Parts: sequence; C-alpha cells; structure tokens
Amino acid sequence: MLEHRFAILTGFATFLLLMVGGTVNPTGSSLACPEAWFICKGTMFPEMSGGVLFEHGHRLVAMTVGLLQIGLTFLLWRRRDGQFRTLGVIALVLVCVQGALGALTVQYKLPWAVSTGHLMTAFVYFALVLYLAWRTRTDADAAPAKPLVSSRMRTWILVAMVAVYAQVTLGALVRHSGGALASIDLPLHQGSLWPAGASIALKLHMLHRIVGVLVALLAVGVSIAAFRQLAGRRWLRALAVTVPVLVAAQVTLGVLIIWTLRSTPIVVAHVGSAAALWASFVLLWLGTRSPAISPERSVAMARGGVAA
Repeated sequence: MLEHRFAILTGFATFLLLMVGGTVNPTGSSLACPEAWFICKGTMFPEMSGGVLFEHGHRLVAMTVGLLQIGLTFLLWRRRDGQFRTLGVIALVLVCVQGALGALTVQYKLPWAVSTGHLMTAFVYFALVLYLAWRTRTDADAAPAKPLVSSRMRTWILVAMVAVYAQVTLGALVRHSGGALASIDLPLHQGSLWPAGASIALKLHMLHRIVGVLVALLAVGVSIAAFRQLAGRRWLRALAVTVPVLVAAQVTLGVLIIWTLRSTPIVVAHVGSAAALWASFVLLWLGTRSPAISPERSVAMARGGVAA
C-alpha cells in the first residue's frame, strides 16, 4: 500500500536525519546559522561550507522529513480511519515539536535540556514511524497459529528497548553538558570508577560508561533468548542476531570516540548504531506482538462473519 511505502521512506529519512544531526555538535556547528528557523544567513540556500554545511544541511534534511510526514499524515487520513488517523496526527505534532526544540536550541544558545529533548523527541518519532510502517503492512491482520514468544520474553524485549532509550538519553546529556571527553582514561578515570569530587560532566560521562555496560549485557542476553524462541521466523531471528553486532559496534565506537578525541565520523557512526539498536528492539517488540485487528475485521467478528 502507498501509505506503507511512504512510512518506510519516512523512516529511512528519519534515520538519515539522526545521522546528519550527529555531525552538528562535534563539528562545533550548532550556531553556524544565526537564525533559529528555516533560513541561514538570510537565505534558504546559503553557501554550504564550514559550519553552515553541517547545521543548514541538518535543517534541510529535517525539512524533508517534515514534508514526508505531512504526506504520510495526509495518506493516513485519506485512506485509513480511526487509530491510524490519530497516529498520523500525533506523528505530525512530534515533527513540529522537534522543529520547535531545534529552533529553541539556537534561540537560547544551546541549553542542555532543550538540546537533549531535541534528540530524544527524534528517537520517539522514529519509533512511531516504524510502528506506522509495521501497522500498514498488507498482512498486518494475519494472525500466527501460536504466540511467537512468551509474554515474559516480550516483557524483556520491552525492558531492553526502554534501557536502550535511557542509555541514549544519557549519551545526549553527556554530549550537551560538554562531557564527551571529560575523561580520556579507559576503562576507569585515574583508576577510579566513580571519581570523588567529580564535576557534573565527568559524573555523567562515567555514568554513561557504567550504564552502557549494563545495557549491553541486557541487550545481548535478551536477543539471545529471543532468538531461541523465534524458530521458523527468519527475519526476526536475523534481527535478534543483529543486536549483539550492533552492541559490539556501539561499545567499540564509544571507545574510539575517546581514543580519537571525538572524531566526527566516529561520533556519527556512534549515533547511527544507537539508532539502529533502538530500531532493532522496536521492530522485535512489534514483530512478536499479537496482530492488531482492523476496525473492519472487528465488526465482522462481532457479527460472526470472521472466526475469532
């Protein structure tokens, strides 16, 4: 269906937006455009060089995602009803909130709370677009013969998903508090896991490391357990196998950020692998859920026209 393909396109564009957004802070380009909204240095298309390339490039990709979401909301409103229309509107509101937070970030010169909220709203929006892509499949109402995984397993998948989001939030706090290189010692800071008298930036940095190890162990453990229960579901098993690979990449990239003193390509890859890990757990959770029943099918079931 058209809305399904549009949702997939919007999801890919959102992932690209997260990657492009990851170039802005480490290059020191966050305030390269003095205006808080669409234009940069008085024009929509300034000379794309220096910090403007990263900051305004990020804005242009964000505007593209916004336009795609307008199109997706229109399609959902025109071709679907009920929950789909509501979710389409919510997604559009999230895009507007995301844009407003980006504008406030520039207007108020990078307040850490607004900058962190800007990234975290993007991750929530990304998950919602993935959900819309999942729900608009042509086989979305096809019920499996039996549950794909146990209810306890689904709970653990949800726990891992929330843990990944929490770790990404910590990472955003580290970035926007200026703590990315608060410690360049590995794995401890001057021989201590929690240095006495540390600054807020250093505490956030070390907390990000500690929680990162815990989340990595949780993510790998949950993915292995899910893999064992997903016999016969090749794409979901492949997704479960992908999780340990992404965890290993994420940890390695985190170390390389410190070793390279925050190389921009490494930072961007770190953001990308975090977004991919987040998407993997969102899709695992969606892929193992009981299928949603469309309003049309619900009516038919109530009338006895469809077997429960």
